[in-house]
Amino acid sequence: MSTPARLNGTVFASETWMLYVGPLVATRRHAHHAAQVVIAPQGLCIEDGAGGRLHAGAAVIPPRMPHRHGACAHAAMLFLDGDDVASRALSRDAEPRCATWGRDAIDVSVPRDPTPEMARALMASILSAVDLRQPPEPRHPAARRMCAYLDGPDPVDLARLSHEAGLSPRQMRHAFARDVGLPMRAYLRWKRLRRAIAAVDGGASLSAAAAAAGFADSAHLSRVFREQFGMTPTQGLSSITWRTLD
Repeated sequence: MSTPARLNGTVFASETWMLYVGPLVATRRHAHHAAQVVIAPQGLCIEDGAGGRLHAGAAVIPPRMPHRHGACAHAAMLFLDGDDVASRALSRDAEPRCATWGRDAIDVSVPRDPTPEMARALMASILSAVDLRQPPEPRHPAARRMCAYLDGPDPVDLARLSHEAGLSPRQMRHAFARDVGLPMRAYLRWKRLRRAIAAVDGGASLSAAAAAAGFADSAHLSRVFREQFGMTPTQGLSSITWRTLD
């Protein structure tokens, strides 16, 4: 079975996770603020940021780790937003070498045409099979407040937030980067990208999605999308089927 030039499988999404089931296209090197669990029954080639290579039927790619992967005819890929508790747990003690990402002991069946019930069961099976022994470290209250503000539509008053947290702006930025794993600017860029994807899910064009999410134009959205996912928005979004879990 050949692989397509674009993703043409099915996506189920919630606020903090996104499940894709279908063929995968080869990606360029990229990194994103999400843990990524991939189940590829026929195996998938994965490369880390240092050129290490792995061929595995299942793998857990920690958030913010540079990587790329090859194409395959059928797979399931679960993205867990970096703010998700499971993603934060997976990032604990994470290593950048792809040799540590393989999870071939995971034995999860990937349906060909998943219904919402199948998608829920698949996600539950993936999460139960992934080793989440240790809970994530609690975030600093200032980091939690910043996450909430940066995820909202209103402009952020850093001076007021730092005063409420009892921290200088520099100390607050340091606490945020330490606890979240990204500088504030990069975190905001990721949240804008998530909003753009949600707008496409709702039927918006790429241009309309870019404007709704706060990007300068569709070219700006395309550039950020390639940096985060290793493919163009056309490859990643234009041919997939969006399904709800209702």
